[in-house]
Amino acid sequence: MADPAGPTEAARRLAAAAENDTVYADVYLSRARDVLADVLPRSRYHALRGIQHEIDRAVKQCRTATMLQEWTQVDQLAAQVERLRQEAQEGAPLRDLGGLVYDPVGVSIDPFSPGFDFLPGAGRDRADLRAEVVANLKALSAADAPLAAFYDARRTYFAGLAIESRKGETGKPEKKRGVAEVEQLAAQAAQRGDIAQLRQYAQEILELAKAAPPAAAERLETKSTVGAAAYRCPVDLAADLPTDAVKRGAAMGLAVARTEPAAEAASLFDFVAARIWQPDIAEHTQNEGTLRANAAVDELGLPADVAQNIKVLVAQFLTNPFVNSGGARFFPRFSAETVLLEDFAESAEPPSGGLLHALGLPARRGLARLQVDDALLAHGNAIVERDLGLDPREFRLVCIPQDLYARYGREHGWGERQQWTHFDGYQVLRDGTLRALAGGDVRYGGLNDLVSLGLTDQRESVVVRFAVIRRARHVARWL
Repeated sequence: MADPAGPTEAARRLAAAAENDTVYADVYLSRARDVLADVLPRSRYHALRGIQHEIDRAVKQCRTATMLQEWTQVDQLAAQVERLRQEAQEGAPLRDLGGLVYDPVGVSIDPFSPGFDFLPGAGRDRADLRAEVVANLKALSAADAPLAAFYDARRTYFAGLAIESRKGETGKPEKKRGVAEVEQLAAQAAQRGDIAQLRQYAQEILELAKAAPPAAAERLETKSTVGAAAYRCPVDLAADLPTDAVKRGAAMGLAVARTEPAAEAASLFDFVAARIWQPDIAEHTQNEGTLRANAAVDELGLPADVAQNIKVLVAQFLTNPFVNSGGARFFPRFSAETVLLEDFAESAEPPSGGLLHALGLPARRGLARLQVDDALLAHGNAIVERDLGLDPREFRLVCIPQDLYARYGREHGWGERQQWTHFDGYQVLRDGTLRALAGGDVRYGGLNDLVSLGLTDQRESVVVRFAVIRRARHVARWL
């Protein structure tokens, strides 16, 4: 980027991409820090941010000198204040940009995920937003050649999403809508309570059914199967991991693990896909600073042949809007998966060293989720790429997800102690507040225990355990 404005413009676009393409937010932010390194290193950003403190201190000293009639000192301090204010004004654009790149805290919620229309600011037209995201990624592809293929892939993904415009357009006039797309739009209209629009979609689906060939018409009768297509992951999450990555992971305390869902849970995919968009938010009970989700199992009509403990967990994911650490709606995976995870036994003194030290974390107990999240953002992708030899655009280091914890832990004695484990993801409250997911306490259900904690909660009874997952598991919708 020979143009001095190039890095700053690219960094702005990368920060915008991180806000809207949340599953890859850490990738965009990491790249933004790289392109800003020469123009605005972190040390320079902190210096710009600290200028106001210098101004406040000099003004205070100037007032004191005035009271003492130390006019030479007053003159010098006043000149210092003027110089600092000028410097602050000139550096304001870079300081603001640095705030977007260096200071993001927490997780942005994916604006294209289902079930979050209750959030403040969620009323923006998604078709317009998608058009902005596609245009931004196109500009990044042209400006940042090393990652052009990545930006193009993400642009293709967003261009393929079925998004309803609040103006009554899909944003994809060049392509005739199919039944699956109209059903997704109908679900979104139902979620908003837009009955007039919902009726139009219902009539459109009926017309498409009349025009469809017999095989397709038969498929229309199974609504959940059609709806599930948008949520079915096209990436083989169970594919073998590179041998070299497995060896490197072992040196850091990571073991390769292939987990399988319970046989009775496999049939739940279509059931969940058909209901994941629902806006209902369950009531919660609070105990000792934790929130415990009430799962309205009986009201959901879950299949009768599913075990009660699985029903409770599925009900919690359906009636509570959870997001994963990628900011997308948490969609339980009812398929086999191969991951790297820390497989140490649950004990009073969990092990340190290895991965924990690489993340710069002092211990496994008593860590606030914000502290863990900051460490993962600062070092996670570097560990994946440098230490494990994996592509951080395909793999990600996270707190162990609840479903992986329950599957693997079933055969390894987990969930039998009076302690919680940090789980990947968050519970979203009505006002947009995030609470960190945790669980596994034997007193409240062991492997099936699921609670949420404040992001700054540092209780000693919570431990952290990490896993390397395929980033595709974080994507809520594929169509």
